[in-house]
Amino acid sequence: MQQPSPESAASSGMAGAGPTRRREIGLGRRLRGTALLLAAGLLALTAIVVAPSVTAYRDSRSHLARIARLRQVLEAANRLSAERGPSNVVMAIAPGSDPAAEGRLAAFRGTSDAALAVLERAGPAASPGEDGSVPARVVATTLARLEEARREVDRVAALPADGRRAGDIAAAIARMVEVVDVFQEAVAWEIRALGRADPVLIGPGLVAHVVSDLREYGGRIGSAIIPAVAVQQPLGVAQLAEARQMRGRIVELMRLLRGQAAFGPGGPLADLLREVETTFGETGLGLIDAAIAEGRADGRYTLSADELTRRYVPTLKPVEALRDRYLAGMVAGFAAERDAVGTRLAVVACGTVALLALLVALLQSLRASVLRPLLIARETVMALSQDGVPAPRRPLAGRVTEIRRLFDALGVLEERMRERTRLMASLRRQAETDGLTGLSNRRGLALAMARLADAPEGSGAAALMIDLDGFKKVNDSLGHEAGDDLIRQAGARLSACIGRDGHVARMGGDEFAVLMPGRGEPGPATALADTLLHSLSEPFQVEDQAIHIGASVGIALSPLHAPLADGLLARADMALYEAKRAGRHCHRLFTPALRDATLSWNARQQELPRALAAGEFVLFYQPQLRLADRRVVGAEALIRWRHPRLGLLSPAEFLAPLEASRLAVPVGRFVLREACAQAAAWRRAGAGDLRIGVNLFGAQFHSASLVDEVKAALADSGLPASALELEITETIILQHDEALIAPLRALRALGVGLAFDDYGTGYASLSLLKRFPLTRLKIDHSFVQGMVASSQDRAIVQSVLTLGRSFGLDVIAEGVETETMAEGLRAEGCAEAQGYLFGRPMPAEAFTALACPGERHTA
Repeated sequence: MQQPSPESAASSGMAGAGPTRRREIGLGRRLRGTALLLAAGLLALTAIVVAPSVTAYRDSRSHLARIARLRQVLEAANRLSAERGPSNVVMAIAPGSDPAAEGRLAAFRGTSDAALAVLERAGPAASPGEDGSVPARVVATTLARLEEARREVDRVAALPADGRRAGDIAAAIARMVEVVDVFQEAVAWEIRALGRADPVLIGPGLVAHVVSDLREYGGRIGSAIIPAVAVQQPLGVAQLAEARQMRGRIVELMRLLRGQAAFGPGGPLADLLREVETTFGETGLGLIDAAIAEGRADGRYTLSADELTRRYVPTLKPVEALRDRYLAGMVAGFAAERDAVGTRLAVVACGTVALLALLVALLQSLRASVLRPLLIARETVMALSQDGVPAPRRPLAGRVTEIRRLFDALGVLEERMRERTRLMASLRRQAETDGLTGLSNRRGLALAMARLADAPEGSGAAALMIDLDGFKKVNDSLGHEAGDDLIRQAGARLSACIGRDGHVARMGGDEFAVLMPGRGEPGPATALADTLLHSLSEPFQVEDQAIHIGASVGIALSPLHAPLADGLLARADMALYEAKRAGRHCHRLFTPALRDATLSWNARQQELPRALAAGEFVLFYQPQLRLADRRVVGAEALIRWRHPRLGLLSPAEFLAPLEASRLAVPVGRFVLREACAQAAAWRRAGAGDLRIGVNLFGAQFHSASLVDEVKAALADSGLPASALELEITETIILQHDEALIAPLRALRALGVGLAFDDYGTGYASLSLLKRFPLTRLKIDHSFVQGMVASSQDRAIVQSVLTLGRSFGLDVIAEGVETETMAEGLRAEGCAEAQGYLFGRPMPAEAFTALACPGERHTA
C-alpha cells in the first residue's frame, strides 16, 4: 500500500505547501504553550491522575461489602429452603416416633432464625433506590410468614399418622415454599443494588442467585411429591405437572451454570459442578424420578416419605458446597481486586510525577515524530468515516512506539468496521427471524411480500394462514417445552412442504403463514392447502408420545383478493376464522361475501353492549302441544333483537356473534330470569302445569355460578323447578363433556328438566344418554319434515322414540308444519310436538291467549 507524504496529507483539498507550513507552525506554538502550562499545573494534574485510582479503591471496598451482604441474603434464603427438608420428615412420621428428627428440625429452625437475625440487625435501607441493607419490611414479612408456616407444620406433625391427609401436608409445604418466595424480594433487592452500584457486579450476582436457586428447586421437586408419598396415594395431575416444571427448571439452571466460565472446562468450579451433576443430578433426581414413576402408576412407594427425604437430602450437599464455594470465590476475588487497586494507587501516585516530567521532554520531539503521523492518521480516519475504505498507506517507519500502535489501532478499527458490517447483517437477520423455529417472523414475511411485489409480473401468489388445532391442550398437558418442540416440528413440516419456492413464517403462538408465488389461482392454492393439512395431520413425536393435532387454513390470493401487503394477510385471516367456524381441520378460500359477513359480525358485536343496556333483547315463545288432545303443555323461549334501525332480528342474524362475545353469560342470565318470570305469571293466571324451555349458551357452563343463577331465577319468579326445562345442544356437550356432568346433576337434583336439543344431527354417541342426567330428547326438524317422504328419516324418528322409551326419557318433535307430520308422529307414539302448524314464535301477549284458561288452544 502507498503511504501519502505528510505534506500531501496535511494539504488535502489545498494548493501548495504554504498553508501546510503555517498550520504546523501554529500547532508547534500551541505545544510550547502547553509545555509551560504543564509546569504550572503539575500538582493539579497529579491529583487528577491519582483520583481515579482513589475512586477505584473506594469502589472496590464498597463492592466487597455489597458482595458480603448478598452472601448473607443468599445464605438466609437457603437456610429457609433447607428447613423444608426436616419439616417434611416430621410431617411424614408418627408423632414422637423419632426425637432425632424433631431435634434436627429445631436445629434447622435455629439456623434460619440466626440468618434472618443478622439481616434484621443490619437495619433498614433509607429508600428502595438508595444504598443500604435489605428492607426491614421484607424481613418482617418473612418472619411473620415463617411463624405461620411453622405453626402449620407443627399442627400437621401433631396429627395421628393415619389421620393426616395429603392436602394437609401439601398445604403446610406450600406455606414453607411461600416463605422462600416472599424472601426472594430481598434477593432481588440486593441484586438490583449491585447493578445500581456497578453494572459489572450484576453478572456475578445473578450467577450466585442461579446457584442458590438450584438448591431451592432441588428441594421443591422433593416437596412436590412428599404429600402423596406420606399418605401412600398416587400423584395427582397438579403434583405431576409441578414436579415436571421443577425438573425442567433444574435442567435449565444446570445448563446455565455449565455455560459460565467458572463452571466450564478448566474452570475453578468445574470439578464441583461435575460432582453436583453426579450426586444430585443422577442419584438424587433418580430417587425423585423413581418415586414419581411409582406415584404415577399406583401410589405404592418403595420408600416412605421419611426414608425418601433422608436419602434425597444428602444429595443436595454438593449443591450447597457449590454455592458456598462460588460465593467465597466472589468475596476472595473482590478482596484481591481491592488489594491490587491499593497497590496500583501507590504506584500511580509515585509514578505520576515522573511521567509528567517525561511528558515535558517528549513535547520537544512531538512535532517531528508525532504531528505529521497524526495528520496521516486523520486522513485515514476521514476515509474510514466516509465510506469504510481506509486511505492507502505504507507501513509506518517511525520510531515512536505509540504512533506505531496508533496505526495498529487503525488496522484494528478497519477490522472492527468489517465486524460491525457483519454484526448489522446478523442483527437484521435476527429482527426478521423467529427465535424458536428459525423461520421468518412478521417482519421477515412483510419484507418477503415487498420483494415479491417489486418483482416482475408473474402468475400471482397465495397467502395461507395456518392455525394448529388442539395446540393449547398439548401446552396444558405436557408443558411449554413440549409445546415449543411441537411448534418447531410443525414449522419444519411446513418448510418441507413448501420447499425453496415459497416463504414460511411464524406469526406468533401456534399460527403460521405461507407465501407461495405462482399459486394465484384457487385450484393450485387449495391443492397446496390440502398438502399442508395432510402433513400436519400426521402424528408428532413429543416426549416419546405420539401427539395428534390438526390445522385450519385460510387462503387469500393476489392480485385476485388484494395486493401483496398486510391486506392480503387480513383476508387470509378472515378465511382462517371461517375454517375454524366450519369445524376446524379444513381450509377455506376468501370471498367478498366472507368479508361482508366478517364486517357484519364485527358490527353486531360492537352493538351488543348497547342492546343489552337499552333492553333491546326480547323473548318470543313457541307453543309445545300434546298430540293426543292438542293441549298446550309448554313453551320454548326464543330470543329476538328489536334493533332500533334494522327492526326485529332473528337469532340467525346475531346469535353467533353473541355466543362468541363476553356478553353471552349476562344475556343468557337475562333470558333465564325473563322466561321464568313469564312462565310463573302464566301459571298464576291459570296456565296450570305449563313448563318453559330455555336454551343455554356454552359460555354459561364456564361460569361456576350457573346452578346458583338457576336457583335465584326460580326463587325470584316463584316458578317450581319442575316447570323449568333447560335445553342443551350437542355442540355444548362435546365442547365441555366432563365439566358438564357436575352442574347438570346439581340442576337435575333441584328438579329442573334437561332436554337434549337437535339429537341425532351430529356426532353424539349413545353413551351420552347414560352419562348425562337428561329428561327429554328433541327430534330435529330435519328428520320430522323428511319422515313423510324418506324411509331413512322415518327410521331415525322411530329410533329416537325407542331410545326415549328405553332410557325413560320424554320425547318432543320439532318443526311440525303439516297435519300429515303431526298424525305420523302421533301414530309412531310421539307424545308432544312443536312447529308452525301449532304456532310460530310469538310475543308473550299473543301466547297468553293459548296458555291461559278460557283461551287455551285445543285444536
